[in-house]
Amino acid sequence: TSTAVTRDPLEALTEYDPRQYVVVASGGQPKVTGRVASTPAPSPYTPAAIDEYGNIQVIASAEVAEPSWLVLNDSYFPGWKAWVRPFGGTEADEKEVEITRVNGNFRGVLLEPEDCAANNNLPKRLTCQMRHMVQGPDRYTVRFRYSPVSFQLGALASAMGGVILLFALGIWGWRRVVKSDAEMTTTRSLAKNSLAPIILNIVNKFVDFAFAAFYLRFLGPVEAGSYSYAIATAGFFDIVSNFGLNILLTRDVSQDRSQASRYLLNTSVLRLGTGFVGALPILAWVGFTSLGSHPPTAAEVTAVLLIMVGMVFSGMAQGVTGLFYVHEKAEVPAAMTTATTILKVGFGVMALLMGFGFVGLAAVSILTNIITLTVLAVLAFRSFHLPGPWRVDWRLQRQMVGKGYPLMLIHLLQTVFISIDVLLLRNMLDNGQEVVGWYNSAYKWFNALQIVPSFFTLALFPVISREIQRSLDAARRMYRLSLKLMLLLALPIAVLITFWATPLTLLLAGEEFLPHGAIALQIVVWSIPFGWLNSVTNYVLIALGLERMQPRAFAIAVLFNIAANLLFIPRFSYVAASVTTILSELVLMTLFAFYLRQKMSGMDWGGLLGRPLLAAAIMTLITFLGSQLHIVVGLVLGLAAYPASLWLLRVLGEEERHILRSILPTAVARRLSFLD
Repeated sequence: TSTAVTRDPLEALTEYDPRQYVVVASGGQPKVTGRVASTPAPSPYTPAAIDEYGNIQVIASAEVAEPSWLVLNDSYFPGWKAWVRPFGGTEADEKEVEITRVNGNFRGVLLEPEDCAANNNLPKRLTCQMRHMVQGPDRYTVRFRYSPVSFQLGALASAMGGVILLFALGIWGWRRVVKSDAEMTTTRSLAKNSLAPIILNIVNKFVDFAFAAFYLRFLGPVEAGSYSYAIATAGFFDIVSNFGLNILLTRDVSQDRSQASRYLLNTSVLRLGTGFVGALPILAWVGFTSLGSHPPTAAEVTAVLLIMVGMVFSGMAQGVTGLFYVHEKAEVPAAMTTATTILKVGFGVMALLMGFGFVGLAAVSILTNIITLTVLAVLAFRSFHLPGPWRVDWRLQRQMVGKGYPLMLIHLLQTVFISIDVLLLRNMLDNGQEVVGWYNSAYKWFNALQIVPSFFTLALFPVISREIQRSLDAARRMYRLSLKLMLLLALPIAVLITFWATPLTLLLAGEEFLPHGAIALQIVVWSIPFGWLNSVTNYVLIALGLERMQPRAFAIAVLFNIAANLLFIPRFSYVAASVTTILSELVLMTLFAFYLRQKMSGMDWGGLLGRPLLAAAIMTLITFLGSQLHIVVGLVLGLAAYPASLWLLRVLGEEERHILRSILPTAVARRLSFLD
């Protein structure tokens, strides 16, 4: 309480002994509930404990019985932030406080214990007084962290500048190479409509990743967890509101383009109805969890509602996107998606810097989706002949509900399979927001890697479908090779990420997400090998005409996922959710294998998995031993040990090597001759 307020702190230090006073410049002093004396009496400092001291983070603990300053004798500098929490609490209990320049050059934080006498509620006032009598003065933990927005913003701006330049050059080059009036053969059409989306999808992933590296650091684990919770909750609304209508529009209008106007209008109208229906369970869930011990905050509820509103517009934009696919102009919506992603980053940074937090990011989704819908609609009406009839067809809408339900159900089960752990973590744990933040930082890497099986299965599906019609034995061999290739690629990725989880988490999210984000990543990444196998098998089941089995398999896997999480999350937190992700993929793989036997028997799963897993185990051991010297040494030795293990173990058989040589370019096939 010995606070001296002065116009010139340096001059005032000649009058006030800094060992007995805290000197603050006029206008730089936080409010102290009116209890700072105009003529302060001297008061000696009492020591505080330094619990952690690093280059960008300092954690200190102090006991205070009255409003007091915690003075850290490090130079004051813009970019430092401070948070206060009760001693023994977690970061979820923290409140950000102002750092004031004190004694001319140092960092000061004002700590105010609870004023029992100021509480008008008698029971609460007595409880407060009893606590002080038993426990003594209030004890707080203060966390100082250097988090300059300017550096993060500069890095993001540099990355986005490069992306925008490459994007503009790409559009210019595409327009020069691909002529809009050129004759579209089947091969040319497939190449044009797959190459552009693939390349732009990779660009979008990079932009999203760069923005995530910014907003995760800006928000911290707690607010980032709340944002992830809002996205996951609203994601279920998106599935129900879309109701498989995008696939139906593209499929039916591809067969008769004159139906474009009819389908576009009626799918848009139907989305409003399905959106209303989809909102009901989300609102019920929010209401139900609000009655629990860990209710969603007002900011989280607001973010969920804003994201849902944005999804209404994005759903309509997807309907317009279908028209471009029908007219074999997939590059237009793909480019628009990239432009939207860039806009999202720009508006998102503005929202964060203006102090709107993750709620601002949710609001940005509405703006960017409206812009996307408007631009796509204008381009569609200018590019395509859409004469009508523009009338609501209730009979058509009833038909689309019947046809879209199975598609929606499969998508819903897949999403519950992936996202339910986020909702359970948030609502079952005291520090659920923070835990979801850690967990989501691991899933950022996990989701980025899913681009590999998505492209692989996109290329495999038409090929395996033809092979099934020609020869089931040939299809079985190709399927087995596809599984093995996915496994041989996924296993070394899982091994390397296990050892590099800490630097990868640090690169993406920063120190606030360590060590828990890295631990979650080390576990979750081992679901990738099984998940990639399931991605391939999923499409093979469709090619075999067994798509009706998918809802059953996903329903069983989802029930297992929910039951395991409910049982173990209260005790093991995100570790339980991470392990359950692996086990759920194993359950799904077992179910897929069981259904696959109906039309494609003879799969030797033990023989398929055995040698690749052994090669990965050898790589893990070599990487571990090398990492004892240095993590880079372990990386180099591991990358060398893995192909050597594949060669020694003869993981690829003669028939598989022959298939590979037949489908790979000649130059690549020659280089793989060492496998023989």
